[in-house]
Amino acid sequence: MNVLILGARAPACLEWARAFNEAGWTVSVGDSLSQPLSRFSCSVQNYVRLPEPRQNPTAWVEALATAIENQHIDLLLPTCEEVFYLAHGLERLQPLCRILTSNFPLLHRLHHKGDFAAMTNDWPVAAPETHLLTDSQALLAFMDAAASWVFKPAYSRFASQTMIRPSAQKLNNVHPTQTEPWVAQRFIEGQEFCSFSVLVDGDLRAHSCYQPRYRVGRGSGIYFQPSTPEPVRQFLEHFGRETGYNGQVGFDFIEDKNGRFYVLECNPRATSGVHLFDNQRQSLVNSLSHPSEQILEPTLEPRMIALAMLLFAAPRRALSPTSWRDYAAARDVIVQKGDWWPLIAQVGSLTEIVARAVSRRCGLLTASTADIEWNGQPLDERAP
Repeated sequence: MNVLILGARAPACLEWARAFNEAGWTVSVGDSLSQPLSRFSCSVQNYVRLPEPRQNPTAWVEALATAIENQHIDLLLPTCEEVFYLAHGLERLQPLCRILTSNFPLLHRLHHKGDFAAMTNDWPVAAPETHLLTDSQALLAFMDAAASWVFKPAYSRFASQTMIRPSAQKLNNVHPTQTEPWVAQRFIEGQEFCSFSVLVDGDLRAHSCYQPRYRVGRGSGIYFQPSTPEPVRQFLEHFGRETGYNGQVGFDFIEDKNGRFYVLECNPRATSGVHLFDNQRQSLVNSLSHPSEQILEPTLEPRMIALAMLLFAAPRRALSPTSWRDYAAARDVIVQKGDWWPLIAQVGSLTEIVARAVSRRCGLLTASTADIEWNGQPLDERAP
């Protein structure tokens, strides 16, 4: 059996590549970068260089169709935001192989933070009070009480533009429009949780939950402490029944001081929780095709991106014994026994993203997803 995993730059792709390799599949990975992380893993047999989907979605879909046919792909698995372009091209690609994704309208509702919040209104675990902002007039209504709200673009990732309880002065820098809307979500103080799940036609097959104990700034987690809150699992089961979702999905939750859970937003793609299945990889792969009486559950031991911990967490906590104990307790998700090349590949991958950031005059975080992210723009047009 042959699998093509997209988003080769992502550690989640590396995890899936190792899982499919252990399960006896021939593994190909694809990306628009020339030196993505997963390309250099010994679990990967083929690398497919693709055009940038955001630049020309039609060309990307056609290149993908060619790769599927040339590599005799049986299963296509997205891991990053290329999933939106993939769902848009399902009519062209679905006859060629099995594709683990939901349809585009559902993915759009989940990706749009205002639409997703509205979807959960009468669910057992719902989003905090959320308002869609499409013009400056709508924003003005929140100026006096901005300290009670969180503001973020309706289409965003990594919390890169999120403003938590900002001053009115900072809020003046926000300019929502119909094409670039924002949301205001009531601030809930509490403990944050993140989830990763695999669903097949609404059936929950694998599920993990974790606390992102260490982060890069306010965004991506780099240390994943497993947790097992029952309301989160119940939410996923309810989500599957309500939507019939097909694919990987992650959610952010918060538990308030009274023990009540709220769902903050949805990431309809792979998230770091996939690493918590690295001790049962064949079972994870099997969950995609074979239903089981029991939902696959993750390890209870922490995982981390060790290099990121050393670069971003350690300098600020160099004298903290707790931080070093956490580091010693966790297993690195990038470098593992018998597969050392991804350690070096991290440097090459970062160098390429830095070059993109310089050439496109944007920040590193923006450059890391600028070619694959989707922010609500029409997909039948070429990017300017």
